[in-house]
Amino acid sequence: MAREHQKVSVLGRRANSKKLCGRQTRPQPSTSDHASQSPALLPEVRVLPIASIRTDGGTQHRIAPDATVVQEYAELMRAGVAFPPVDVRFDGRDYWLSDGFQRIDAARLAEFSEIRAAIRPGTREDAQWDSFAANATHGLRRTPAETKSVIQLALQHPNSTEMSNVQIARHLHIPESTVRYWRKRLSSQRCEDGVRTVTRGTATYSLATTNLGKRIAERSGKPRRDLQIDLAVMKEKASAAVRPLLVIQPR
Repeated sequence: MAREHQKVSVLGRRANSKKLCGRQTRPQPSTSDHASQSPALLPEVRVLPIASIRTDGGTQHRIAPDATVVQEYAELMRAGVAFPPVDVRFDGRDYWLSDGFQRIDAARLAEFSEIRAAIRPGTREDAQWDSFAANATHGLRRTPAETKSVIQLALQHPNSTEMSNVQIARHLHIPESTVRYWRKRLSSQRCEDGVRTVTRGTATYSLATTNLGKRIAERSGKPRRDLQIDLAVMKEKASAAVRPLLVIQPR
């Protein structure tokens, strides 16, 4: 029986060519779980000129691209393998790449001028936030140094200001304890102070965190200050023999 060949969407067009080419030779994983999203959140997937995609929005967190991986991707693209679309945010003027840098590099190496993209509305800052979650569950995993950099950038991003450690950890696909450690270590005024959104069970509410920790310090310090004042008054009234006994032992 003759083998049936399934036609699939191709990566794009080769540079200076109008002929579409490509055939899927093996299944490829999706970069995001689009199928589980509600219709309102589903991105629009279509072919974009590679030259129209902005890659300078602070969304590339690899120290350096892996040349071996890029070469392998390029060879598969030339063979007609359909890769998952790259992820971009469109702000009405620019397409900001958030995930798919090595696929972009490979497409250029394979001499393609276009690539499939999953497009969602949003700003450069939205693309940055999306990029922090890239490669956490797919593709070439980040190195420890790259992961550390992503955590620090995420904690400095405006989106994290009102988010709890648990919410940030879920977005970055890392343990909550890791976020808590770096949040405390960075001691960022923007991250630690202000208002944070907290979820407890089914209830979500805002928690003022500006004075957390400070109030405890004030309560623990105030009795000692009051005692020092009281002792000073007592020393003035006490006899010379009693005064040496009226001291506060250092902590």
